[in-house]
Amino acid sequence: MSETIAPAAEDLRRLSALIAELPQVVDRVSAARQSGQLSEIEISALVAAAARLFADRMDRDPATVLDVPPDRLNATQAVMLIKALMEVTDINLFDLAIWYRRAG
Repeated sequence: MSETIAPAAEDLRRLSALIAELPQVVDRVSAARQSGQLSEIEISALVAAAARLFADRMDRDPATVLDVPPDRLNATQAVMLIKALMEVTDINLFDLAIWYRRAG
């Protein structure tokens, strides 16, 4: 039984460490205007992983909220991501309105 629990605990520890380091790394890459050096596959994997983590958390705790300070994410960035997510998942504005009511 401990064999199945230990990898999960180690994975959580590693993920927490990566998450703690990620904002500073992204800040440096963005400040140097080097995000173009990352492939679309790398960016896509990062976004998909974050979305899956957030959705899983929301499934387990619907009261989960994003507590992102305005200096970490602005409206333009949020809309750019929302648009890309809608396109990749083939969601139109009508579908979004339906899902928004369900999730809200």
